[in-house]
Amino acid sequence: MITTSSAAPDDLADFVDRMDTRRKKLAQGCLRRDRLDFAAHPGAKCLLFKAPRGFGKSVQIALCAQAAIDRGEDCVYLDLSSFWQEGVSEAEFVARAIVAVLAPKAFRGMQARPSLKNAALRLLLGRKEPVTICLDGVTDIFTIQRFLKTITLETPETVRLAVSERLPGTMVTLSVLSDVVTIGPGELSFTLDETQSVLSVETDRAEKIFDMAGGWPLLCTLAGQSNTSGEAIVHLPEIQAYFENDVLAQVSRPLRECLVNASWLEEITAEACDYVFKTHDSAGKLAELASLNSLLTTSSDRPNCFELNPTLRAYLRNRFIEEYGSRRSYFLKRIAFWHWRRSEHRLVVDVALRAQDHNWAQRLTDQALLDLALRQGEIEALTIWFTGIPRAKLFGMPSLAIGYAWVLFFSQRAGEAHDILEKLNTFRGAALTAQDDPNGWAELVRSIGLATHDALKESDESCAAWIDTYGLANPVGRAAAQTCRAFIAASDRQFSVLSDQIASATVVSGAVRHRYAFGWLAAAGVLARLLNGDIHGARREIRSAQENENVAYKRTPFVKGMIATMELQIQAEDGSVTPDESTVQEALDFALEFGVTDVVWNTVRTAYEIYIRQGDTSRAFLLLERCRLLAKESGLKRLGMLVRLGTEVFAMGTRTSTALAAEPLPSDEDLPFLPNQNRAIQAESALLQASRFLRDGKLGLAERQARKALSDFTAVKDQRGEIRAEYTLAATLYLMGEEKQAQKRIAEANHKAQQLGSFRTLLNRHHFLRVICPDSRALLRQTAIEISAFAEPPNKAQGDQCEIADRSAVISQKQVRVLQYAALGLSNKEIAARLHITEDTVKWHFKKVMRGLKAGNRTEAVLIARSRGLI
Repeated sequence: MITTSSAAPDDLADFVDRMDTRRKKLAQGCLRRDRLDFAAHPGAKCLLFKAPRGFGKSVQIALCAQAAIDRGEDCVYLDLSSFWQEGVSEAEFVARAIVAVLAPKAFRGMQARPSLKNAALRLLLGRKEPVTICLDGVTDIFTIQRFLKTITLETPETVRLAVSERLPGTMVTLSVLSDVVTIGPGELSFTLDETQSVLSVETDRAEKIFDMAGGWPLLCTLAGQSNTSGEAIVHLPEIQAYFENDVLAQVSRPLRECLVNASWLEEITAEACDYVFKTHDSAGKLAELASLNSLLTTSSDRPNCFELNPTLRAYLRNRFIEEYGSRRSYFLKRIAFWHWRRSEHRLVVDVALRAQDHNWAQRLTDQALLDLALRQGEIEALTIWFTGIPRAKLFGMPSLAIGYAWVLFFSQRAGEAHDILEKLNTFRGAALTAQDDPNGWAELVRSIGLATHDALKESDESCAAWIDTYGLANPVGRAAAQTCRAFIAASDRQFSVLSDQIASATVVSGAVRHRYAFGWLAAAGVLARLLNGDIHGARREIRSAQENENVAYKRTPFVKGMIATMELQIQAEDGSVTPDESTVQEALDFALEFGVTDVVWNTVRTAYEIYIRQGDTSRAFLLLERCRLLAKESGLKRLGMLVRLGTEVFAMGTRTSTALAAEPLPSDEDLPFLPNQNRAIQAESALLQASRFLRDGKLGLAERQARKALSDFTAVKDQRGEIRAEYTLAATLYLMGEEKQAQKRIAEANHKAQQLGSFRTLLNRHHFLRVICPDSRALLRQTAIEISAFAEPPNKAQGDQCEIADRSAVISQKQVRVLQYAALGLSNKEIAARLHITEDTVKWHFKKVMRGLKAGNRTEAVLIARSRGLI
């Protein structure tokens, strides 16, 4: 430490003034986090900040001092890393500062150095007014610890301490006291919201930085100052220098070597460290790295397992390669074998991928491999893994071929999957018999694979037959088959039986911990809501899935990707928000690589509508073309039809031309799918024809096709489709001179959109009709104000939590609509005009509302309806 040569009282006064300036500059413009101050720990006598450099301990001590000053308390603030008097210990110096701040006149008369500590204690013991002592950069010297311990134990509650240690592992004697609250790296780390507010960068970039930096404040700041984000931040020279000079330099060599070794493990445990690196003392070193150096944290669900900051792990792994590059493969094989012995097959695959060694596939048992593929759903990892296995070895082990076929089916490579299963039979000389495959894995993979290729009717029948044959002997397979049938029911809009199918599959999946099945069951529930048009319900389903431990949303990339595609559709329906580019691209990448038809088309349609809204029609068209080629290459006939219809709608809405417009629309003979899937395509076809006729002025034909589309959409319970059909019919009726009927249709569609939360569907159709039929703009202009009034409903947060239309309510849907307009402050006359009814009818509805809700007046009725989630 660099010190000054003077010990005069005036020097201390100057030092205190310097500390005041230092505190102000440290706290200036910094994020105030009350959770790290006494405000969040009212019963604490001392806040002890323990973390490596770069976690903002000095800033927090300065903020604690500033908060105390703002509360009107006396405050002693010292940064002991600065220059101070030579030959004075930390304890003596702190005592001098306490006396100088609390009793400046008495301090000038004190010359005997030993009396100062006693004087400081006497001042604190008799202190009735609050005083906060904030000490930054305290070392592990016995005298200062004893002095601070005495203050903590003997002074009244009005005296509080905020202390940060300078070196890791110090202040141990203080940290064990009952009134001392230790604030470590976990608490000092930024949250995602704090990262975004500090960096002021785009949301998606802030999220990537936060995930990779783990909220480590200095890492977040350094990454935010560069153009780098994600995994690349570990290569920043500033971060590498910080790790080397500020973090690892504070760690002893034996502990540093242990930390570097531990970074190479998939899961950091003392047993794994000892086995892989042939040591016998890892337990103590890992514990010290966690408790004293704060570089490891204990896993929340596994007490004997430690976790490491992602960026620091990446940096240490690079150091490991530099030191042990020639033995890299050797260590990885030892890690893989460690997990092999413990039957942790997913981790074996992870290590094999890191080692680029696919030979481990031959050592997995049949049950383990199929468990990885079917129960745990490690589709993405296994896709990479299987590609490195020679075909001869693949067919030499049936489970390898079956597992690979499963992965291919879910990668939209059904032709290759069928080819693998056929060649497996040929390789063995005959079809797999019950003796060869007693659990029916090959037949199960084929049955479920049919569903991924849109042969849902055949898949449903095959899965039902498989359950009858193998269901009792193979519960994991039974869970997969029942889950497949549930998803088929969702795709076919069989909403009445879907809940029972999901419940049945959930019971079986729970019994065998079938993570992959839970992911698909969650997706089936969300898909059903989306196909029905219930955006509020779909949002609740997604939140439930993300919070459900069985779904493994965070642990299984495949499930996370599938949920992300559906979450994009929900976000896009918000009338005021446009999903950012990274969100759109992430959903598209997954859907186009792994998605089934319903997932692919709904994601692509959402994305191209977003691009159109942004004015990027070229990108929208290229996306549709990419989807059309995928449908052709993969043989997905239904997807091809949906792209055909969607492309012409795109062309009409953007006034562009496409060669597909000359192709005939799907006929009834072209529809071999499930009944409701067929009728949904017929509805889209009829709506497209209605739009054509409306554009060309053939109003009679347009009306007939619009009514047919509305009937078909209603039959398959597609409420968003009903909204589009209602608007198209309204525009047709308006041009036919039936303005009142047109306005009534639009009012119905607007109300339905408000109930469902389908604001973007409404706005897109509004824009589409303005483009294809300019003569309808007068009608559409009248409705624009009404749309904007509820595009961002004031009760939106509540709508996310409960049904907008309460089925058990004692008032009708018409009366709910009357209340909704009343909540906007409209008079009876204005409500009557909106609903195209008389004022007497409005009054009659209000009488029914008062009686049903037991309300005394309109205001009370609105409040009761809101509390029940009706409006």
